[in-house]
Amino acid sequence: MAPKQEIQADTTTGVWTVQTRTSTYLLDFDEMTLLRAPGVGGDDSEDWTVSRLRRDSEDIPLLGVKSCRVGESAQFWVRAADDPDVRTWRITTPVVSIERIG
Repeated sequence: MAPKQEIQADTTTGVWTVQTRTSTYLLDFDEMTLLRAPGVGGDDSEDWTVSRLRRDSEDIPLLGVKSCRVGESAQFWVRAADDPDVRTWRITTPVVSIERIG
């Protein structure tokens, strides 16, 4: 499928990849999960450091997208996988590319 410039906040279906300066995210709106692969697809610039986050490379419950646009940091609303009462934001380094893959 063709690259996109943004994922709309009201998106409710499909599987998307979001590549940032330091990582690649897989958003599955059908299953409502988010997976972060740190260091995958990032650039070699020394301006950006790959941070290690809890639950990297694991599916975590996705509650929604506040913003996700090429050239800006994305903001994903997620639930802690080990405590359903805890909700938090995942804020990324600037988005390089967005693609709907399913």
